[in-house]
Amino acid sequence: MPRVEAFDPMSSGPPRARARKPAPQPDRLSARKLYWRRVKRSLKPGLWLLGLGVLGVGASEALHSLPARQAAATVPSTASAAPAAPHRGLGGLLAWLGFRVQNIDIEGADPDDLLAIQAAVGVAPGAPIFGPSLSAIQARIQDLGPVEGATVERVLPSTLVIEVAERNALAIWQTQTQGQTRFVVIDKQGDVILGQDAAQAKRREPGLLLLTGPDAPEHAAALINALKAAPSVAAQVVAAERVDGLRWNLILKDQAVVKLPGSADEAAAIGQLAALESSLNLLERPVEDIDLRQPGRLVVRPYPAPAGPDAGKSKPGGATP
Repeated sequence: MPRVEAFDPMSSGPPRARARKPAPQPDRLSARKLYWRRVKRSLKPGLWLLGLGVLGVGASEALHSLPARQAAATVPSTASAAPAAPHRGLGGLLAWLGFRVQNIDIEGADPDDLLAIQAAVGVAPGAPIFGPSLSAIQARIQDLGPVEGATVERVLPSTLVIEVAERNALAIWQTQTQGQTRFVVIDKQGDVILGQDAAQAKRREPGLLLLTGPDAPEHAAALINALKAAPSVAAQVVAAERVDGLRWNLILKDQAVVKLPGSADEAAAIGQLAALESSLNLLERPVEDIDLRQPGRLVVRPYPAPAGPDAGKSKPGGATP
């Protein structure tokens, strides 16, 4: 039997479809949330890489420590356990990421001392840059005789920068040790610079004076300062001899000797000598010695005239040649 649907006389058309509710609008993300979402996405590859690096370093440390642990387990000992070695995992990881020593820059050092300083650094290229102790490197360098002070810094990712302040050589001192003559370098305090070769120092600084006398080092600075104030005299002096712990004899290039007074008057005497050099060229004259020991008095002893084969002979008639 066919179905009979009810007829609504008020409707003027076909039946209407049921209206649907509008879909809710999605919430819009703020600028901060969008920024952090992008940061998290960019960090994901790095975090994976870091995690793999940590696992690799951990596995390497475990493998390296395995033989030592097995040996310790097989050898009984009643002694107390030695302190554990410092953990190298982080330094190894950073080295694996590229933080290794590739350059060692040494500044302020004399070229003749570079090899000794490099040996004192004790770090080979390719070593982890965070591995060596900067204070230990500094101490080793400052233990070298020519070095007065040093600073050591890391410049990441791969450079060690070492600044060296060397002890200034003042003079070369000739001394006696167990009956043998030695030549050593002294500084402005009169201290011997250990590890400094006197011949090399003389080649580097030809103007270094040679000093003799047991107490020469402690009085050297005053003499050399007085000579620096009189360059025309200093240019002629090659050595100085300390006499009886009281005064100096200056040895000139032509082996002439200048006898200075005591320490209280030596600067004034050197100034007097400079004035005579300026007016008379005294230091270039053929004299045996110049005596300035008496204040205000100058005694010059010339070389004796050479005796010729006919000296003292006279020609016939009393005439002399």
